Amino acid sequence: MIAISLTSITLLLIPAAFAFYISVKNSLRWKESEMDTVRAKVFLDKSFLNANFKLTLVVVWSVFINFIMMEYAEFTGLPLQGFLNIIYFGFSLGSMVSLTLLMYIWYKLLRKK
Repeated sequence: MIAISLTSITLLLIPAAFAFYISVKNSLRWKESEMDTVRAKVFLDKSFLNANFKLTLVVVWSVFINFIMMEYAEFTGLPLQGFLNIIYFGFSLGSMVSLTLLMYIWYKLLRKK
């Protein structure tokens, strides 16, 4: 069980570090961008809006399921073990990967000419 936890934490750190790096680059680019141009890029790129909406839903649902699982474990006093632990870390990884992809699509949008 410890091996699963250590592997899951390692797998979570990789996209988290990448998302942090892209977020910093996006925030620097955001400060330099003209807001009217960014608005135009967002609304002219339908794939951006679709991807942004879908990834936001994935993140919200993943965090919601993780929250429900944590509250259930706390309420019952039973630790998450076995398959529930795998589901918990799977949804954690899913939310982190979704956030990373969300940062990446913003990265692509802000770098468009």
